[in-house]
Amino acid sequence: MIVIASKTEIRLRDDLRKCAKLKPNQRCFFLEFSRTDIPKGPLFETFLRQLEEVTNAYMAKVYLCRDKDILIIMEGFMQRQFHGFIQKLAEELKTDDLTEIINIFEIGKNWDELEALYTKKINAINQLEEEQREEKRKNTAEQTTLEVLSKINPDQVANITQRRDKRTRPLVMIADDDQLSRTLAGNVLRGDYDMAFAKNGSEALQEFVAAAPDILFLDIGMPDIGGHEVLECLFQINPEAYIIMFSGRKDKTTIMKSLEIGAQGFLGKPFTREQLYTHVQNSPFVQNKQNTAA
Repeated sequence: MIVIASKTEIRLRDDLRKCAKLKPNQRCFFLEFSRTDIPKGPLFETFLRQLEEVTNAYMAKVYLCRDKDILIIMEGFMQRQFHGFIQKLAEELKTDDLTEIINIFEIGKNWDELEALYTKKINAINQLEEEQREEKRKNTAEQTTLEVLSKINPDQVANITQRRDKRTRPLVMIADDDQLSRTLAGNVLRGDYDMAFAKNGSEALQEFVAAAPDILFLDIGMPDIGGHEVLECLFQINPEAYIIMFSGRKDKTTIMKSLEIGAQGFLGKPFTREQLYTHVQNSPFVQNKQNTAA
């Protein structure tokens, strides 16, 4: 018996594809234990112990899925024999009936159903792992944010507005982990404005407080603290900040999240000189300085 409990769904997909080409008449037995409340550990242990008693069990490939479902590919495993195994398994698990959670597929004939089954499982795992990575990233970002904020001078935070209003020449800040974007924006704007730069979220928080910019172009996809988290933090530090979000992603969800948090605009990459200047000119802090100078 070969028991597969690591990267199960991927290996199931690969083995089913091979069977579809070489042995399309092969049967696949599917037990949807995810629909039950039987604990995974005792379930798998009991299942494998009972299967070992089946004739020719050494020929079986058993796939123990992450969601608790089990699939069997086994030559010579007859339908009547399978149902007898299920009855004994139900008795061992002390459950009334397992017939509602079993399916028997002929791999070639029922290929569409099997393909949909393993695809759904793989997609669910990918989504779960992505959610876990995002949760880990957020926790790390929160810790990093707290560490950065603990090092910022509270007196500088308190007088951001006064320092910004006192300055006569507008200051534009670019926070982007992409050096090319920082360089291009700086080359376009530095002839008319003072410039400040940050290459990640931590520097964006620190440099914003230090420079008190009249407008900040803030990239969304930064490595340490994401742009949306920086945006939320900056509005807590300085609610009247004027911030335009940068991103190569122009999907509606990304844009709407930025605006819902409070960003005054969104600028997709690649950007043009005219777009940069338009956003800078729309900043009320820039306008006030230009009106005063005039």
